Amino acid sequence: MNELAILRQDHTLELPSEIAVHFQPADRFIIWRDGDTLLLKRVASSPLDKAADLSVDDVLSLDEINEIVHEVRRTRPAK
Repeated sequence: MNELAILRQDHTLELPSEIAVHFQPADRFIIWRDGDTLLLKRVASSPLDKAADLSVDDVLSLDEINEIVHEVRRTRPAK
């Protein structure tokens, strides 16, 4: 499948709708260049992102903290 992406004046890259439907607007990507080829890889968000995005004044309940800890443990590779 070949689709056309457009680089806008504000340096944003508009993905074709056939590609974009597979991602969420807040998804983050690693991008690297190899000559005139661009490669993108979606970066999976971490449960810790929720805590990192909080302001200093925000407070998590013990249940929220517990859920984050359990989610991190579930997503960690087994040793």
